[in-house]
Amino acid sequence: MEKRKSAVAAVLDIHSGAVLALVSTPGYDPDAFNLGLSAKDWRKIVADPYAPLTNKAISGQYAPGSTFKLAVALAALESGLVKPDQKFFCRGSLRLGNAKFHCWKKYGHGWMNMHSGLQQSCDVYFYEVSRKLGVDRISAMAKRLGLGHATGIDLTGEKDGLMPTRAWKKAVTGVAWQKSETLIAGIGQGFVLSTPLQLAVMTARIANGGRA
Repeated sequence: MEKRKSAVAAVLDIHSGAVLALVSTPGYDPDAFNLGLSAKDWRKIVADPYAPLTNKAISGQYAPGSTFKLAVALAALESGLVKPDQKFFCRGSLRLGNAKFHCWKKYGHGWMNMHSGLQQSCDVYFYEVSRKLGVDRISAMAKRLGLGHATGIDLTGEKDGLMPTRAWKKAVTGVAWQKSETLIAGIGQGFVLSTPLQLAVMTARIANGGRA
């Protein structure tokens, strides 16, 4: 028997903002609660590692990964700190201090500009861009695109996600932000968290020309 899968789909009209589809699977049969749920069935539901009671589209907070590179690219363009045709060389990794940060392509992509960096989803390119920007500029752009705060959809249980800043980390952990954490945030990892609906909102705002 095929193993159960966990997935989310969020589809928006990019012009009106209307939610066309919002799916979180696996789900559960609400009729079971009306008819009377046995203790055994309840335990089965709450123990399910795929969390069927959670609407993952609005309550699941996940690292956005490479989808986040769109926000980083826009922050770079707006700041003027990185030009679209400016190139960085990807040899498969980047060294910062004693640490090495790897690209998904083991032997590297070679010379990358913004277009090819996005097209190839080159991690080293975005490490370099993020290092120039700093996490605060990245976070500010991400928030304008709808990340890091609830969308306000009329459903209960929506989460904010998280767009970290230097001040946030200092306040929450008491530890200063590290340059290495900026690199990791630049590829949508580390402290960065988003709900699937927020990523759909981000994409819609880019696709429709920047309208919230």
